[in-house]
Amino acid sequence: MSPSTVSRVVRGSTPVSAELERTVREAVAATGYVPNLAARQLVTSRSDTVGVVIPEDQGHVFGEPFFAGMIQGVTAHLSTTPFHFILVVARSSDDRQWLRNYVASRHVDGVMLIAPQRGDPLGRLLHETGVPVVFMGKPFDVTGCRYVDADNTGGIVQAVEYLYAKGRRRIAMITGVREMRSATDRLAGYRRGLKQVGLPVDERLVVDSDYTEEGGERAMGELLGRPVPIDAVIAASDLSAVGALRALRTAGVRVPRDVAMIGFGDDPDSARHRPPLTTVAQPSVEMGRKLATLMVDAIEGRPGRQRVLMPTQLVVRATA
Repeated sequence: MSPSTVSRVVRGSTPVSAELERTVREAVAATGYVPNLAARQLVTSRSDTVGVVIPEDQGHVFGEPFFAGMIQGVTAHLSTTPFHFILVVARSSDDRQWLRNYVASRHVDGVMLIAPQRGDPLGRLLHETGVPVVFMGKPFDVTGCRYVDADNTGGIVQAVEYLYAKGRRRIAMITGVREMRSATDRLAGYRRGLKQVGLPVDERLVVDSDYTEEGGERAMGELLGRPVPIDAVIAASDLSAVGALRALRTAGVRVPRDVAMIGFGDDPDSARHRPPLTTVAQPSVEMGRKLATLMVDAIEGRPGRQRVLMPTQLVVRATA
């Protein structure tokens, strides 16, 4: 049969008869044929590869459950397409320069940039290469782009309203990395929530952290050392909440009787924690699916949603 017919079967680009497909598949198996991706790229000007870029250090990437769920969702969607992905952890300036040149040379057909940060030019540099870029988290300095984000603000508002309904009036906040969109939006949700229930914003009840257990423990210790009473704490991540709970136990503070605690993320271990953690759930796997969908649509030039805001939900357990 003709090379074009065989090509259609191997690529799955157009339907063929069941008998024809079986014949080609048998020949592929018998000969051990593998398509030459380099030759295909010369013809199509595509690599069928996309980059997943995380501008964080490796310890944070592989220790943060959100990233694992998001990658799971990306993988699930791309498995239904011709595309595969490479993961790039780009933290240093050398990493960023190499990545910019790599993308500009069209080694990938598109880039998914995870958690863009304020003041970081990486998103703009990638966008300027002309290669399609989609963002996990609304970027600070790139307009008119495609992105997926969780309703970080609404989720924290819901947490504040829940605590207020339970009689809590001195609600503190342990933030995330303030250069990250998720952290700024969650802090905005805290302030908005207090305003909506009629409570004043006391900046002495806000402590910066970094989404880690160690950061949450340190921040909780700082809160306990301040001359202001607290009866509830919202942490910007579940890991921070776990660290904060450890500090409360060390200080002999009872949870939730003395101080209630709410995290953010609904990480896999949150329900297994002792006590099980009340948290705001974000759909990290589905966010990954949506991100990959936007990526493929952008590469293929298909119209569609440019911005996707995923809902969050308060999951009530034993800490609040």
